[in-house]
Amino acid sequence: MNEVWGVIKRARPGQLFQLMWLCLSHIRLVWPTYRATKKTIGIANTHFGHEHRRNTPANAFRHALWNWMIAKECALVVKKVEKVLKWTEMITDMHEKILPGNVLSNAMDLHNNAVGRAVFRKDESRDAEKSVLRFLELVENSLQISSLEEIKQTADTRLVHLINPTQ
Repeated sequence: MNEVWGVIKRARPGQLFQLMWLCLSHIRLVWPTYRATKKTIGIANTHFGHEHRRNTPANAFRHALWNWMIAKECALVVKKVEKVLKWTEMITDMHEKILPGNVLSNAMDLHNNAVGRAVFRKDESRDAEKSVLRFLELVENSLQISSLEEIKQTADTRLVHLINPTQ
């Protein structure tokens, strides 16, 4: 819950209005999104401690899993996958607008979000444990990037990060 309130407190009034409008226009998806967020933070904490709060492969894992988990939870309410994925993109993009980092870290987060949605789109089983393992495998091959051009050239099947955990 602290993460959610942190986002709300940092939002500018116009952003807060946009967030409220987005949530009210998709009210049935708010609770599943919150539930997915809590689950994702718990899983990321279990596997990486607080390392997922930096721009490391652990952060890439969290963003990808978060998008996958939102889509999974919302698909229990809305059966059309493309509608669920559109919501997932809108709400996670809004998160990035409200909590902007620098241009490169935002692009990294948006890319990793898209990886999570792409994995969800291809995954028929929608098994959370298998997906966590899949994202952990993707962490092993996460690409350290240093420019927007590198992100643009990276497939939506590969995670990206800015710094290595040892830095």
